[in-house]
Amino acid sequence: MGSAIMVANMKGGVGKSTLTCYLADYFRQYQKKRSLSLIDTDVQGSSFEMLGIDGRFQQLRHLPIGDRYDAVNVVTVDTLVRNHLSSANDLLLIDTSAGKPDNICQIAMMCHCLLVPVSINWGDIRPTRDFIEEIQERKDSSRAITPHIIVVPNRIPHQQRDYSLLKDTLSELDVVIAPGLSDLSIIRHQTAKFSGIEATKGTRFNDEIIHFGNFITEYILGGKLDAIYADTNVIELRR
Repeated sequence: MGSAIMVANMKGGVGKSTLTCYLADYFRQYQKKRSLSLIDTDVQGSSFEMLGIDGRFQQLRHLPIGDRYDAVNVVTVDTLVRNHLSSANDLLLIDTSAGKPDNICQIAMMCHCLLVPVSINWGDIRPTRDFIEEIQERKDSSRAITPHIIVVPNRIPHQQRDYSLLKDTLSELDVVIAPGLSDLSIIRHQTAKFSGIEATKGTRFNDEIIHFGNFITEYILGGKLDAIYADTNVIELRR
């Protein structure tokens, strides 16, 4: 099967579009054997615009989903996700908007992985937990192990070493906390004109985004997280 990865958080301003764009650039450079596509469901279309400016991403679509739009785009995204999942070398990234549309959760349940960026402050962590709990309830009700929920500490200050607030708040939820990503001015400036990973060479963020991409490749695309859950389920069944 192919893979679908959604970047989502109902809290705005946590860096969903920026993370989507850099992850897309990572896959473009380091996963050349995969057919990469991206769908931007955010009304603002930030990922669509940034990657469109880059010019190297051919498979881009802007299909906004929200209260002001009818259900046509939801059906279209649903169909595209199913089509990508049926092709072994396909990799689909989905960027989403803030807010709490039920349709986003519906599409998330079709994906293999849900990346949830969040900063290390209570104002972001509390609504992030609410969002994750909603996804977790849907997984539990359908007895599903996917989407794997991966929380991404994002826009982390250089001096930040203490993740205990995030870990403690999410301790009762079935999530994986990914390696963190720095808050660098070069990244914020690229929001207006996306220049990709190449432009960040020599910075801490460059090492971090490549490390993060390797993590997603190994644990999601490589199936390591699936294997961990499969082994856990076998142990529980034996008990």
